[in-house]
Amino acid sequence: MDLTSKTYPFERKCPFAMPEEFAWIRANQPVARVKLASGDPAWLVTRYDDVRAALTDARFSRSINQEGAARVDTGFAADRSSPVFTFGGSISMPPGHTRWRRIVNKAFTQRQADAMRPRIAQHTEDVLDEIQARGGGFDLMADFAYQLPIRVIAELLGIDESGRPEFTELAAKLTRRDMQSGFAAFGEALQGIGRYAIGLIVRKRKDLGDDLLSTLIGLHDDDDTQLSNEELVSTVILLLMAGYESTAVQFGNGFYALFRNPEQLARLKANPALIGTAVEEILRWAQMGTGFAVAKFATEDIELGGVTIPSGSTVFVSLGSGNRDEAVFGADSEDFDIARAQAARQLAFGSGPHYCLGAALARAEMQEGFQRLFARFPDLRFDGDLDDVVLSSNLFTFYPRALPVLP
Repeated sequence: MDLTSKTYPFERKCPFAMPEEFAWIRANQPVARVKLASGDPAWLVTRYDDVRAALTDARFSRSINQEGAARVDTGFAADRSSPVFTFGGSISMPPGHTRWRRIVNKAFTQRQADAMRPRIAQHTEDVLDEIQARGGGFDLMADFAYQLPIRVIAELLGIDESGRPEFTELAAKLTRRDMQSGFAAFGEALQGIGRYAIGLIVRKRKDLGDDLLSTLIGLHDDDDTQLSNEELVSTVILLLMAGYESTAVQFGNGFYALFRNPEQLARLKANPALIGTAVEEILRWAQMGTGFAVAKFATEDIELGGVTIPSGSTVFVSLGSGNRDEAVFGADSEDFDIARAQAARQLAFGSGPHYCLGAALARAEMQEGFQRLFARFPDLRFDGDLDDVVLSSNLFTFYPRALPVLP
C-alpha cells in the first residue's frame, strides 16, 4: 500500500469499521509516516504495544503547539488568542502534572467509585423515572446520555440544586462543540465555566463538605503543599469534559453499537451479568475516532517499534487501531462481542501518567446506566433507520447527534 498517496486521517466508510488502511499498516508498517491535509508529514502509531509505549514515554510531549510541529487541520478555525491554547498549562506537563497527579490520585480511587455507585444508581433511576413519566418515545442522547453524567458530576462537585441549572447550561456550552464554529467559541465557554468554578471553590473553602471538590481542596502533597485555585479550576474543567462530555458520547456510541448489532443487544438483555465485559467491549470497539484524539510531539529522537522517530516530529497515537490489534484481541478483533475475554485490556482510558483519573467512576456509571435502562425498557427499539443517524464531532470522536427510540 502506497501511504504517500493517502491523506491522514483516513476515510471512515462505516460508522464503527476502522479505515481499511489500519489493518495493513499494523501488519506491515506499524510505525508509519503519513501525510496530513496541510501537506505536512507526521507519524502514525498503530499496534497495541507501541501505542502503550508511546503513551507512557515522557519524551513524547502532549503539546503539539510547538515550533516545527505539523499543521493539523481539525476543521475548526484556530484562534491562538483563545484560552484553549493555554488552558491547564500548569498541570499538563511535568513537573506540574506529576505533582498534580500525585495529589489528585488520593481522591480518585476504586473505593471512591464503589462508594459513589449507589448514588449513580439512584441518579439513573431518577432520569428513567422522568422519561417514563413523560411517556412515549424519547431521545437517548438528549434525555439520557447527557442527563445522567451531568447529575453525577454536579454531585461530585458538591453543587446544590439551586446552582445546577446554571452549571448545566455552562457545561453544555463547553462540551457541545459540534454547535460551535471555532476555538473562539470554545474559549468563551471555557472562560464561563472557569468563572463558575472559581466561585464554587471560594465558597467551598469557607464550608467544606463531603463531596469530591471539598476533598481535593483539602488534600496535601508530600511536602504539605495544596492545589492552587488555578489547579483546582483546571481540575474542575477536566472533570467536566471527561466526566460529562466523554461519558455522554460513550453512552451514545454504545447504544448506537448495540442497535447496529441486535444479536449482541439481545444477548445482553438475556444475560445482564455480562454488563462488565459488555462495557469494556463498548469502550474497545464502539469508537469512531476522528484521528486527532492523541497527538504527540517528539522532543528528541525516539525509537519505537524498530523505527526512529526524529525529534520535532508530530505523532498520532491511534487508540482505535490499538484496540483492534489482532495480536491482543484475537483474529475477530473487528467484530463486536460483548463477552470478549480480552476486552478489559482496551485502551480507551489511555495508559501511563495520563491514564484517565475517573476510569473507575466511568465504568460504574456506564454499567449502571446500560443495565438499568434496558431493565426499565426491555423492549426498547430504535425509531427509524439506523443508516440515517447523523454524526457530530467534538474534534476527537464522532458520535450520534440524536438516537430516537420507542419504549
